[in-house]
Amino acid sequence: MTKRPPKYLSVGDKGRVTLPEGMRSTLGVRKGDLLVYERTERGYEIMPAALVPADQRWFYHPEMQERIAGAERQIAAGEVTVLHSVDEVQAYLDRLKKPRPDAS
Repeated sequence: MTKRPPKYLSVGDKGRVTLPEGMRSTLGVRKGDLLVYERTERGYEIMPAALVPADQRWFYHPEMQERIAGAERQIAAGEVTVLHSVDEVQAYLDRLKKPRPDAS
């Protein structure tokens, strides 16, 4: 792979930097988007920020991500039950119900 010459960005009087169109396109960012930056051993890394609405944060919790990954592994292994109608689904769920102990 041929090494390309470095490209430069200039810093404006308020410390602002304009990202060139190609860089914005590669990052997938548009006007108004947020970027995350952090210092690393190599310098600074910049990446698009993905803000998650508060009512959807549960999905990104590590425990939920592991449960999803487990389900995806089961699907890939063919460990699934395929149901084709509402009646089949209801019958399947009824079989999964545990009998309740008498309340009397």
